[in-house]
Amino acid sequence: MFTRILAHVHKELLLLLRDRTGLLLVYVMPIFLVSVMAVVQDAPFRDFSDKQVRVLFKDLDGGPVGEAVQRGLEATGSFTITSGQALDEVEFRERVRRGEHQIGVVVPANATEAVAARSEGTMALLFDPLTGDRTAIPAADSAAVLMVVDPAVKHVFRELVRSSLVRVLAGISSERLLADMRVRLEAINGDTLPPIALGGPFVGIDQQLAARELTGSKVASDTTAHNVPAWTIFAMFFTVVLLAGNMVKERTAGCMVRLLTMPGTVAERLIGRITAYLMVCLTQLAILLSVGHWVLPLFGLPPLRFGPPEDLLLLVLAALFIGLAATSFGVLVGSFSRTQQQSAILGSTAVVIMSAIGGIWVPLYIMPGPMQVIGRISPLNWSMEAFNVVMLRQGDLAELVMYLIPLALFAAACLLVSIVAERVVSSR
Repeated sequence: MFTRILAHVHKELLLLLRDRTGLLLVYVMPIFLVSVMAVVQDAPFRDFSDKQVRVLFKDLDGGPVGEAVQRGLEATGSFTITSGQALDEVEFRERVRRGEHQIGVVVPANATEAVAARSEGTMALLFDPLTGDRTAIPAADSAAVLMVVDPAVKHVFRELVRSSLVRVLAGISSERLLADMRVRLEAINGDTLPPIALGGPFVGIDQQLAARELTGSKVASDTTAHNVPAWTIFAMFFTVVLLAGNMVKERTAGCMVRLLTMPGTVAERLIGRITAYLMVCLTQLAILLSVGHWVLPLFGLPPLRFGPPEDLLLLVLAALFIGLAATSFGVLVGSFSRTQQQSAILGSTAVVIMSAIGGIWVPLYIMPGPMQVIGRISPLNWSMEAFNVVMLRQGDLAELVMYLIPLALFAAACLLVSIVAERVVSSR
């Protein structure tokens, strides 16, 4: 039996080597796919420190508040600030509307006076009952920093600018309150006091990942870390087009009749096909990981990094089960297809749908709730999670098995149904 399976493997590899178009499909197409998708999706995966948001800034105040707002926005490192001081209101809004700048920020003319008035009023309410004075509280001027937003800008960018402005304005207000409080205390005590400064929040933030590190090779902080594993899985499953097509070609060309006259079972033929294309899947993995590590940096992208040797062993194990699921699905499609057009359309459409809902195109966690439930039953989602366990989450074999089991069950179900279908075809 083993010799017959090897013969089927040899036969499938010969058919593949003679099919130059098929070789382009399973090897060259994924290389272009990974490279193009990584470059195209680079901007959405970059963090805001790359200064993607272009801000047009106009200071009508001309005082400390206007200067502090500009310094605060520049200090965030998230914006490219362009001066709009010489622009009138119409031209200012027009530049934002045309998309030359995503956000326009205008500090009003009375901003410094408004902050001073509010601070003086607060100090009067606080200290007048202690000193017995009745300070004339100035009327608080109405002042608000204006944000002019390009209608095409996404909500997340608007909120980034708005939250940055809120943080900067809160700091300006706090500094003014502390300065006025110092003046009041000096007047009460008659002594010179040192400047009062917060120097930072009283309660800090310690950001950590649930894994070993916050930045580095184990964090999906760039497009390479997501796209290379994701589109490698897509390429493995897309071998269904070639595998199923060759099965249909054997039947329509009469090769199946000759195969049926030879010793062997349906299971042996299918196992031979699966073994041959499993070898294809593993070579795809090696090529695409190499592309992620050495080729993508030539396009200005971060290289794909690998962990210690034990992680590589788990990665190969995960790839074996993913390849087994992919090739078994290809055999299933080939068993039910009667023409090569049917196999190509059915196989490619099914893979595209399963990849779309399974987190290959976009991460599953940003999808709506119902789509997340549906996506978790996709074998491509199990495959993606298996790679994530190894490459990002520092999981061990026990955690990886939780995703390998459904992949193995999916492959077994596809293989059993294919054997039944092939026996039906052979008996006709």
